[in-house]
Amino acid sequence: MTQYKITVKDTTYDVEILDDPRNDEVLVKVNGEELTVVTEEVNKAVSAVKAAKPAPARAAAPAPKPAAAAPVAAGPGTIKSPLPGVVNSIKVRAGDKVKANDEICVIEAMKAMNIIRAPQDGTVARIHVNEGNQVAYGAPLMDIE
Repeated sequence: MTQYKITVKDTTYDVEILDDPRNDEVLVKVNGEELTVVTEEVNKAVSAVKAAKPAPARAAAPAPKPAAAAPVAAGPGTIKSPLPGVVNSIKVRAGDKVKANDEICVIEAMKAMNIIRAPQDGTVARIHVNEGNQVAYGAPLMDIE
C-alpha cells in the first residue's frame, strides 16, 4: 500500500495506509502499530484525520508514549537500538565501567522486554536516551569507549 514519512514537531513517523483512503474508516500502520482512523472530507479533495482509535481485534494500541529523542550522530563506540520500542529501563550511568555482555538497558517492544547488552568492555561515555523514550531501529542508545 501507500507509505509516508511524516514529521510532526521534530518526531518522524512511518505511516502506511492499509485500506482505501476514500473510506470513512481507514486502517493505517504508524511505526508498526495498526490503527483505525476516521476521516472527514476537507475541501472535497483531501481527506484528513478526524479521530483515531485502535484497529478492531487486530492489535490493541498502547497508551501514547513520550516522543523519541532528537537524532544523534553515531560514532564507532555507539550502541544502536536493534529494534523499535520504548526504553523501559537503563541499567548504567555515564562513567560506569562495563564488560562485554553486561546488561545496559531494556527496550520494550510488543509487550516483550528485550535486554540490550554491552558488545565490548569499556566505559559508558554518554547515554543518548531516557527511560520512557521511544526509539527507532538503529537509533543511538549510548556510547562505550
